[in-house]
Amino acid sequence: MSENNNEYVDIYSHSDMEKKKDANNNKGVVIISESENEKGNIRRSIAAGKTEPAKIKRTEDPYDNAEEVSFVIGKKKNKSSTAIKVFSVILVILLLGAGACAAAVLTDGFGMMKKESESSQLSETKVQESKPEPSIEEEEEVSEESEEEKINFISDAKFTKKADRLSASVKKALDNEVQSHHVALYDVTADQIIYEKAATEKCFPASTTKLMTAVVSSKYLEKDDVITVGDEIYMIGYDSSVAGLQVGMKLTYEMMLDALLLPSGNDAAYTLAVATAKAYKQDDKLDNDECVKIFAELMNNAAKEMGCKGTHFTAPDGFHDDDHYVTAEDMLRIAAYALNTPIVANSCKKYEATWELIATGHENDEASAEDGSSSEDEDGILPQEYSKEITWTNSNQLLEKDGGQYSEFATGMKTGYTDEAWTCVVSSAEMNGHKLIAVVMKSPSNFQKYHESNLMFKVGFNLYKLKYTHNDEWVN
Repeated sequence: MSENNNEYVDIYSHSDMEKKKDANNNKGVVIISESENEKGNIRRSIAAGKTEPAKIKRTEDPYDNAEEVSFVIGKKKNKSSTAIKVFSVILVILLLGAGACAAAVLTDGFGMMKKESESSQLSETKVQESKPEPSIEEEEEVSEESEEEKINFISDAKFTKKADRLSASVKKALDNEVQSHHVALYDVTADQIIYEKAATEKCFPASTTKLMTAVVSSKYLEKDDVITVGDEIYMIGYDSSVAGLQVGMKLTYEMMLDALLLPSGNDAAYTLAVATAKAYKQDDKLDNDECVKIFAELMNNAAKEMGCKGTHFTAPDGFHDDDHYVTAEDMLRIAAYALNTPIVANSCKKYEATWELIATGHENDEASAEDGSSSEDEDGILPQEYSKEITWTNSNQLLEKDGGQYSEFATGMKTGYTDEAWTCVVSSAEMNGHKLIAVVMKSPSNFQKYHESNLMFKVGFNLYKLKYTHNDEWVN
């Protein structure tokens, strides 16, 4: 090796080595024995990392039998075959090491990718588990819910206020004539409220509540559904107006609406509330109190969808409760919806209805008594005797042909009275395709509420150049 070579030199022996520490640079020194010739052994000491060529010293080396020495020079290769072999071995080792490192990195990378993939798949699996595919039964339930969602009380009517449609003189005349506390006149055809008085203030609806009872029940019961009267009729308040229903009677839904709206039967109101709640929940085992509670919720939800802002219901009949109230404007919305519900509107306009009751199974009681056989049921209770038919008359005097308030153009709708609500009426009328609804709440007398209703109809139809008439023509 030439001393003029200034490159860094590392020397490794694959046969005999002895490692020491250099006191000056604390670097490792490799001592190698080599038998070149008979001049003696040569001991070569080269400091690791030294940039200058190391000096070669002769010394006695006990390892004079060493046969192989390998040289690896940083940038300059020893041309001996032994050095090449060593270099090749080291190169292979280095390449294998580098390959192993690369493999480790790639393996780790692929491992991370695999973990991420597994994590992603696990996440997707969890999502799928959290949102399982619906079974056929679940799909049917969703379908039923979808059908239920279609049952709504949303109306396209805007109920725009247009009091300026009336002249100042006409409005003044109405203000002077109207004595009831809460009044509103609605032009259904034009979708405009054309007159009102304290129409947004809270008042008690009494039996005009039954318009909402009719509308809500119509969403869950069909015209020919048979309803059996139960002990829910005993839930009515003292001195209630009734339709004369008895436990065990069977009536169709259409018949029950007449029992509700014509004689203003509170017994019919509770029967409808129970039947509707059971149909809504699809549970015939619900008790009466729970049914009434459910029905009240349905009424309140319907009121909200209609746009009512000052209304709350607690019962289906309107028997007084401080927490059961409406506004005249909200009652317009309820009445407008009822008028647009054919089966309800048809019942509202009847002055009288006679129905043949559905057989109850006790028709042979009289014959059984004659031949001496017992007519008692399994509980030992004698069955009640029922009439074969029943007739109801409407309490709305606008529909009574022989009365002074009758008008051929009146089409309903519902009366009401309690001590707290006073007397009230929700009326409708139609002429030449134009429809009006009048709401009169907390009126001082029956005469006054009908008088004000007819007066408002006269004013409203006059806007279309139509002459509204009724039996007492003195109303100008």
